[in-house]
Amino acid sequence: MSQITDEILNNIDIVDIVSKYVPLKRAGANFTACCPFHNEKTPSFMVSPSKQIFKCFGCGKGWNVITFVQEIERIDFRDTVKELAKTANIDMTKYQSEKFNDQAYADGKEKIKRIHKLAQQFFVDELKNSVLATTYVKEERKLDQETIDNFGIGYAPDSHYSLLQYLRSKGFSDTDMIEASLAKKWQTGEAYGFFKHRITFPIYDLMNNVVGFSARVINPQDKPKYLNSSEHKAFEKSKLLYWLNIVKQHIKEYNSIIIVEGQMDVIALHRLGMPIGVATCGTALTNEHLKLIKRYTENVFLLFDNDDAGQEATLRALNVAYQNSIFPKKITLPSPYKDCDDVANVGNGKEILQQSMQEAQDWFVATFQRLKETKDFSSPIDKNKILNLMFGLIQNINNVSLQQHYVQTMADLMHSQFEVTYQQYRKFSTDEGRYSAPRKKVEDKYQIDRSMLAAALFYDNFIDQFIENRELRTPIKDLVQLIVQYMPESTFAQVQNTTDEDIKLAIAEMQLRRDKELNEWSDEKKRYQTVKSALSQILQNNLQLLLKNKSLSSEQKSQLLSLKKAVD
Repeated sequence: MSQITDEILNNIDIVDIVSKYVPLKRAGANFTACCPFHNEKTPSFMVSPSKQIFKCFGCGKGWNVITFVQEIERIDFRDTVKELAKTANIDMTKYQSEKFNDQAYADGKEKIKRIHKLAQQFFVDELKNSVLATTYVKEERKLDQETIDNFGIGYAPDSHYSLLQYLRSKGFSDTDMIEASLAKKWQTGEAYGFFKHRITFPIYDLMNNVVGFSARVINPQDKPKYLNSSEHKAFEKSKLLYWLNIVKQHIKEYNSIIIVEGQMDVIALHRLGMPIGVATCGTALTNEHLKLIKRYTENVFLLFDNDDAGQEATLRALNVAYQNSIFPKKITLPSPYKDCDDVANVGNGKEILQQSMQEAQDWFVATFQRLKETKDFSSPIDKNKILNLMFGLIQNINNVSLQQHYVQTMADLMHSQFEVTYQQYRKFSTDEGRYSAPRKKVEDKYQIDRSMLAAALFYDNFIDQFIENRELRTPIKDLVQLIVQYMPESTFAQVQNTTDEDIKLAIAEMQLRRDKELNEWSDEKKRYQTVKSALSQILQNNLQLLLKNKSLSSEQKSQLLSLKKAVD
C-alpha cells in the first residue's frame, strides 16, 4: 500500500465517512445499519472503528474507507484518494509516487474537467444573451428560470468558433478542446466547435464535475436531434447516467428510479415532483449502468417511447436488467400523452404520472402482450418467434426459482399448463447450447467458511473480548492451541500463522460477523454457549484426525481428550 493511502487510512475515521451516507447505530464495539449497497429490512451492514473496515453480511461488500467511497460514489481509485485526501487536509504534492503524480493524468482527466467547467459557464452565459434561445427554452419547452438554473441548461451559439476563442483566452489549446470532445477538425486541419446553435445540457459525473454535454436542436430541420459528447478520459458513456449525481440523493426517499430516454424527460419528471429520473448519455443501457443503479435501488421503472425504436430499446434493457437480477416495471402514459414532457405541461400532470406508476406493469408481461398484438399467435412460426424471444429473456435470469416464476407467468399468459411450458423452455435452453460452469457444492463452500469462521475466533486473542471469565475460556483456548501445534495443516494453524493480507481481511470480516452474532447476548454464559456451539463440529473433526495420528504419543492424545472433556 502506498504512502498516500496509508496516510489517508491513518487520518480518516471510517465511521465519520460512512455515517454521511447511512445512519449508523452502535452495536457493542461496532456500528450497524441497513446496507447502502442493496435493499434490506434487517441490518446486516457493520462498521468496525477498531479495525477501520466495513462489511455487509448480506451482499458481501466490504473493506476500508477507500473501498467504501469508491463503491458508493462509483468513482475510480485515484479520484477516491484525491477526494479523501481533501477531506483529511492531506497535501498530495509531497508524494512523488508516479501513481499519483502522473503528468498525463494531471494534464488529461483533470484538465478536461476544468475545460468543461468553463465551457458550461460559457453556454449558460450565451443562453442569457440569446433572445432566440431563451424564447425557445421558456416558451416552446415551457421551462421556468428555476428549472433552467437547476439543470444548468445553456446555449451553444450559432458559430463554430465562439467557444474556441473563449477557451483559448483561458489558456487552453485546440488539442485540449479536441481531447475534451468540445472541438473537431475540418479536413483542412483547422479546429471548429463541436456544438453549434443547440440547447446544451451538462452531463455530470457522480462527484458533480461536468464531463460532457448533450445538445438539442432548436431548428427541427437540423440533424441529429441530439448531439452528444464523444467519450474521453473523464467520460465513459457506459458508466454514466444523466442526472444520477442529483437523483442519488432522492432514491432512498422514493425507493425507486425511473429510466427514461432523454434529458427533457428527466427534467419533466423533476417538474412533476418526481426527482428520480435518469437517462443514458447517447448509448444503450449497459451492465455497468444497471450495476450502478443496483447500488441505490432494485425498484426500477422504464418509461420509453411506445414506438418500434422504444420497444427495441426496452428489449435490450430487459436482457441486461435480468442479468443483474433487476425486474423493471413498465410505466404506460395514457393517451394522448407521448412522453413525460407532454404530461409535465398539463395542470394535473403530477396526478397522471402517479396513477401511471401505480398501474405500472411487469415489463415481462407487457412485452408478451405487445408481441401478441403485433404478431399472429395462431401462426406456428410467429408463435415460435414469441416463445424464443420470451424464453431468451428468462434465460438471462440468474436465479432458478425466478426463472420458474416467469415460466409460470408465460404458461398463465398462454393459458397453458406449467409442465408443458417448462418442457418447452428446457428444450429451448438445451437447443441454445448454453453451458454453465460446474459450481462448487454449497456444502463444500459452507465447510470452508465455517472452519475459517471458527478459527477467526482465536486470531489475535479475539475470543477474549466475548468470554472474560478466564476459567471458561482457558480450556477451549488451550485445546485450539494444541490443534495448532500438532496439526499445522489445520485451518486453525493456517489462520494463526498467516501473513497473507487477503486472508487477514477475510478474518477481520469474519470477526465482524461474530461481533454481530455475539453482541446480541449480554449474558456471558450465553455467549460461551454460542461459541461452543459454533466450534463443536470443527473441534470434533480435528480431534478425530489427531487421535488417529500415529505420530502423537499416548500422553499427547490423553492431553487432548482431557481438554476436550473440560470444554464439554
